[in-house]
Amino acid sequence: MMNTLSRTSSDNSHENLASRESRKSKLLVLCVDRDDDVGVKAQVRTPVLGSDACADIASRLAMADPEEADANAIFAAVKINEELKSKGHLTEVAVVAGSFKGGLEADQKLRRELLQVISRFSAEGAILVSDGVDDSEILPVLQGVVPVISTKHIVIKHSARIEETYAVFGRYLRTLVYDPRYSKFALGVPGLILMSWAILAIFQLLNLGITVTLAILGIALVVRGFELDKQSMSLSRLKLSSYIRLFSFVAGLLVIGTGAFQGFSAISPTSEYAAVISEPPKFFTLGPTLSGIFISDSLLTIWIGLGLFISGGMLSNWVKVRNVRVIRDSVALLILVFLYLPIQQFGLILTGSGNPSILIISLVFGLATTFTIVVAMYQYLKTRTKKKSDIG
Repeated sequence: MMNTLSRTSSDNSHENLASRESRKSKLLVLCVDRDDDVGVKAQVRTPVLGSDACADIASRLAMADPEEADANAIFAAVKINEELKSKGHLTEVAVVAGSFKGGLEADQKLRRELLQVISRFSAEGAILVSDGVDDSEILPVLQGVVPVISTKHIVIKHSARIEETYAVFGRYLRTLVYDPRYSKFALGVPGLILMSWAILAIFQLLNLGITVTLAILGIALVVRGFELDKQSMSLSRLKLSSYIRLFSFVAGLLVIGTGAFQGFSAISPTSEYAAVISEPPKFFTLGPTLSGIFISDSLLTIWIGLGLFISGGMLSNWVKVRNVRVIRDSVALLILVFLYLPIQQFGLILTGSGNPSILIISLVFGLATTFTIVVAMYQYLKTRTKKKSDIG
């Protein structure tokens, strides 16, 4: 009797173990189309659940675009599902899609569709079937809904690297088109060039197209290189003292440009200029004369422009009560004054009418005076700093 009970208990335990081993977990064979090619090209709404339905949308997608890699991935998912079923696994195949816009919108749509699939087939794990391009971005979305226990990459033999290249190129292209930081130059500048060509064509001036194109590209490079676009956007946030510096900058730029134009206007009618234009190598012999004429006629105006630059900074710092910077700008103005006469004499010497003695004397005087002023300023600042520390 005891032997019979023992054998019965042993048989029951073996049957329970066998039933546990024969029990298969519910698996979902999942094909993910992150950029929604099945919706855009095959006009199919997702999610799709079931072998027949998935095979049907794969056929429709292949008919719409025979070179589409996602069609091969869906067929592969259907095949894997059938193979697992033939081995006794409880499986189902599904296709979910994201959005052609990519990014967060695509991932949110993927999650919603996967939740719909899981509500109809409560899988304990998923087997991801994809072309391998977006796996790193897809997996975190899927793992939040169902554990991904295996992945299968379906790569068309002739396009393993091409698919990756297309994906990277498409990502950068979307950045250039939709990101305002890049689109204003990637699209705005070419658009401006095309518009200018159209306007020139209307007035039959298309022969100036290269000149206008170079001008637009030059302006775009200057604006981006010096970050003028960012600076112009920050004008509304300037402090009151900064408007003084801004005015002096614009005024100085205008005056320096006027001085340069005066100098060019002085040398352009000369025979030396005409000779250099006709024979550029003559610049090495006639260049000093032309430089002297340019300096003589433009120096005062250019010096006034530089003085406006420095004065604007000095006044701005004075408003902000920063004595050290005010003193520094004052010394810079004095140096500008002391250098005026030597540079003027240098220009006259280049034209053959200057006096080297005056040049040397003015430079020595300017250096000595500048040295004296700078030493005096240092002593003043040192004494003032010491007094403040004593008071503190």
